[in-house]
Amino acid sequence: MDTYPIVHKSLIFNIITDQDISFSEIRKMLDHLIDEGAFQQEGQQPMGAPQMYELYIDNYHYVVDVLKYEVAIYKREKKIDMVGS
Repeated sequence: MDTYPIVHKSLIFNIITDQDISFSEIRKMLDHLIDEGAFQQEGQQPMGAPQMYELYIDNYHYVVDVLKYEVAIYKREKKIDMVGS
């Protein structure tokens, strides 16, 4: 997995992934995680314990974990539309 530093909303994040993902997707993901409270202030997250999140954004399903300002993206797959089946 590769690590990509990114500045978003005046915060510095490390994105860790081997997925082919656009900066636009990453920014939407970060916005969603910020809204979920994933990036807690120092001392509010147990040391060494990443939080897993499942996100559904723009017809994609993501599985990520967050530890401080590091976001590891483990899964990115297109959602399957079951309507009409």
